[in-house]
Amino acid sequence: MRRFKVDKVRGGVAYLRGQEARHALKVLRLRKGDEIFIFDGEGREYLAVIDAASPTSVKLKVVEEINVNRDSPLHSTLFMGITNKLQKFELAVQKATELGVTEIVPVICQRSSTAHNVKNWEGKLKRWKEIIINAAKQCGRNILPQLMEPVKLPEIESNSDLSFVLWEKGGKSFKDFADYSASSVSFLVGPEGGLDREEINILVEKGFKPIYLGKRILRAETAAIAGMTLIQYIWGDLC
Repeated sequence: MRRFKVDKVRGGVAYLRGQEARHALKVLRLRKGDEIFIFDGEGREYLAVIDAASPTSVKLKVVEEINVNRDSPLHSTLFMGITNKLQKFELAVQKATELGVTEIVPVICQRSSTAHNVKNWEGKLKRWKEIIINAAKQCGRNILPQLMEPVKLPEIESNSDLSFVLWEKGGKSFKDFADYSASSVSFLVGPEGGLDREEINILVEKGFKPIYLGKRILRAETAAIAGMTLIQYIWGDLC
């Protein structure tokens, strides 16, 4: 059964609007009387039935609330270097959402050359939020990761119990920290070409520990997926 994101449920009624309504009506050909699952992005999920539909809006009546929690107990933050090919960044955002990330912070690094020329991030942030919503719909999450405004690398701060930066030139392994107890973990991945020594030094001063994932050089998006997987396996809820 399909899942859809709604803004709020009020008085047992909710609405699909915009892209969600078009997807339900035009793509899936859903009609009055069809049942769907809906979630509000803040932790609540419902079984609902389509009560009425127009070209731009679908009215839903809630049948019952579904008490299920598919979100990780670990508070995880991905500081993701903005890649020059934004499809790579967007893939990292999508997969990190599926893997249970709590917060995503786009980071403008020295090698994020395209990002240095962006004056208004509104359009890109809107697209990235849509990617997050679609990934949450697919994987069954009821709480959407928080997407932050882009920040320059020297300005980032982490209050997590453990903070890491993935670096292909050396560092410890995640396994070296497996015995550490942590309810919150942050990690940073650089863009294409990685991070330079100056950026690593800045991050180390901020408490980030360099992590080496092995002798194979990973693409930025692959490193983000691998890092998120390992963090959720060690401190989160991946089995």
